[in-house]
Order: sequence, then structure tokens, then C-alpha cells
Amino acid sequence: MPVTDWLTSAEAWAGAHVRETQYLAALGVVLGLLFGGFLIVLAARFCVRIVRRLGDVMAARALRTDKTPGYRIVLAKPVGRKRGATLKWLQAALTDHLSAFNFGAPFRIMRMSPLLGGLAPRTVERARRRMAASDADLFVWGERRGRKEDGLVLHGLTRGGGLTAAEARLFTLRLPARETSMEGAMPKIAAFLLAKKLQPGLGNPQSFRPEKISLLAEALSAMLDHEGPMPVAVRNEVEGDFCASAVHVAEEAGDLAGLDRVIALRREHLTEGAVQADPERAIQARMDIGRALLARAAKKYEPELVREAIGYLSQVVEALRADPSIMRAQAASDAMFKAQSLMETRKRFAVNFGT
Repeated sequence: MPVTDWLTSAEAWAGAHVRETQYLAALGVVLGLLFGGFLIVLAARFCVRIVRRLGDVMAARALRTDKTPGYRIVLAKPVGRKRGATLKWLQAALTDHLSAFNFGAPFRIMRMSPLLGGLAPRTVERARRRMAASDADLFVWGERRGRKEDGLVLHGLTRGGGLTAAEARLFTLRLPARETSMEGAMPKIAAFLLAKKLQPGLGNPQSFRPEKISLLAEALSAMLDHEGPMPVAVRNEVEGDFCASAVHVAEEAGDLAGLDRVIALRREHLTEGAVQADPERAIQARMDIGRALLARAAKKYEPELVREAIGYLSQVVEALRADPSIMRAQAASDAMFKAQSLMETRKRFAVNFGT
């Protein structure tokens, strides 16, 4: 069909169907507007992504080329509700309280764009790349889910202990997400938990002098007085660190101020139901009570305290004897002793008989 004939037929059909033609024209305009809007949204998202990428590169370069001593910390903006407020709260918590737990060591904090995907392998790999690019000691990202008691989920990578970015240890912390629950002692708790990841030695009070750990014990005791909601795992960790710190200070410096609270806290884990629910924590509770009683007896000798401490520590020994790792260690030790005995016997035989 010639083009002119097709155009004539189209004009005739359009003249006979004016309303349908108007509907088709309107539909075309709407579809054109929608498609144009879609292209604009794609272009805007692409531009935002480019700007974020450039911002991350500049932040990483600034942190890497910074020659001032101290820790380098990168905070990726958490995803979920109130991203900006959550990032601001977390940075303020570290700025205000981190120096109290790293014993005054300087640090610098840098922000980066969000990381989506939680602990997905691709997300973790991206975090390692950002960590390597910025030469950071601690990289934190996460998400804020609703207003649950453990709704603020923080993931992170730490190079504490001299690790490289490829070797950095992965961790997850869960904190309250409700605004009112993030007040009080919670910023200090968050700073302490991240300080432990940054400096793993904080989990071992014996590595520090008593005068330093006494300050830490006081801070941890104040954290336990936090009146707002606190995830059980966080409370258990803070309580365990407080007990270990207070007992170490009592043993090394003779400061018995925190022992009464240590004993009271640990006795709560020795009720029948608590022991059955968490045998591992019950073992640690008996260990802490036994050490606390011995530290008190060393300051002022009382046979009753010593006997009570021996009772608790004997229960710890009996419980640990059945631990598979302890049994394997004992078997390995016995085998090594047997090997050494064989070597000594062979040496004596060679000396006595000249072979």
C-alpha cells in the first residue's frame, strides 16, 4: 500500500474515531511523562551514587594520608529509619567517651556512605575494600530496625591486634533502637563495646595496671546502673568485664570497694534455674566469687572466707574437668610427658651401655 493511501486511511479512521484518538494521544502523553520521569530518577540516582563514591574516595584518601598518630575509625551511615540521627548519635558517643576507654589515645573519625546488605558476603567484601583504602583500624556499618530493644544492629571490622584489612575480625553489636533508650549511659556503653573491638586487651584486665583498670571498673559499674532497656547480651558482657576488672584491682592493689557488688551480681547466676539455663556463666560466676572472697581474705584473713572460696573454686575445677577442650589438652600433655620420658630413658640407656 502506498504511503499516501495509508495516511489517507489513517486520517479517515481518526476522523471517524475522534474520542478514541484523543484517549490515545492522552495515553501517549502520560506514558511519555512517566518514561521521562523514570529517566530523570535514574539519572538522579546515578548522580547521587557518583557523588557518594567520590565522597568515599576523598574521605578514604584524607584518612590514609593523615600522618597524625592515633586510631582511624570509619563510620558508614546506618540504613533504616533516621539514618542521619543514628550516625550523629554514634559519632557523638565515640567522640565523648572513647578516650576514657583507650586511655587517652588519639583517634580520628571519618564518615562514609551506607553499606546495604548487612553481613552478606558482598557487603563484607566492600567493607574490607573501604577499610584497606582508608587504612582504618575500625570500620562500622549497620541498620536501625524499628524500636526494638536490640533494633540498632552494628556490624564492623576491627584490625585490633595488628591485623591487616584482609584479616580484620568481623563482629556484630545489638543496641536499643528507641530514642529514649539511647539516652543515659547507652552512649558510653556503645563506646566501650567498640573500644573493646578496637583494643581487644580491654577484655583482659590482667594486661593493665590496677590504677587504670580501677577507673574502668568504676565506669562499668555506672553502666550497670543504666535504668533504660539493655539487651541481655550487652548487660552480660558489661557485667562480666566489671567483675573481672574489680577482682583484678582487689587482687593487685587491695582495693575491695567493688567486691560486694561482684559477689551480689554473680550470686544471681547461681540459682537453680540460672545454672541450668547457662552452665558456662555459672562456672564463671563461681570463679569470680571465689577470687573475690580470696582477695578479701588476703586483706583481712578469715578462715570462713577461705573455706567458702575453696568450695566455689572446687566446683569450677570439677566442672572444667569434663570440658572436652580441657580433656584434649590433658591428653596432649600426657602424650608429651610420655614422649619426653621415652627420650630420657633412651639417653640413660645410651650413657649406661654406650650405644
